[in-house]
Amino acid sequence: FDSMKNKITLKLILTNLDAIITAATLSICVVLVNANVIMRYFFNNPIRWAEEVVTSLFVWTVFIGSAYAYRKHSHLGVDILVNILPDKIRKVVKSIMSVVELLVLIMLTRISAEYVYHLIYSRSGKLKIVMTDLLRIPKWWTGIAVPIGFGLSVIYSIYFMVKGIRAYLKKKEGGNKA
Repeated sequence: FDSMKNKITLKLILTNLDAIITAATLSICVVLVNANVIMRYFFNNPIRWAEEVVTSLFVWTVFIGSAYAYRKHSHLGVDILVNILPDKIRKVVKSIMSVVELLVLIMLTRISAEYVYHLIYSRSGKLKIVMTDLLRIPKWWTGIAVPIGFGLSVIYSIYFMVKGIRAYLKKKEGGNKA
């Protein structure tokens, strides 16, 4: 048993922050929803703020979790058509798809960042923070999860593209020496 393998470090936490946030927000959602069910049906006294908190946390779970799934290549995809293509054409199609995917992620990051901006500022640029109905928490605290999630996916997409290009160049370089 090697204690170094199980040591929690700052690097490990930062490397897996998307997974940690997703697990934490989902866990809190599950606890709050179950506590609210018990309070409502057994004690006839629901936790009034639970729905607002769970909704907010669920947004964080979905968008940060989506970035985590992207990082782990865990998103579902239908690649039947791509897989039947010859190897060289498949690689070209996958490269084009990666570029299109990156462009869509950049667009979604920008649009969601504008949405959050408008939760804080009016169209004229004046401060007007939109608040939640019950707890009066700024809605941007919830909304910011969307551009963060898409932004992380942009970063991961660029990382995977650079990694793929480097692997291709290394393979090509190795093939020229033989």
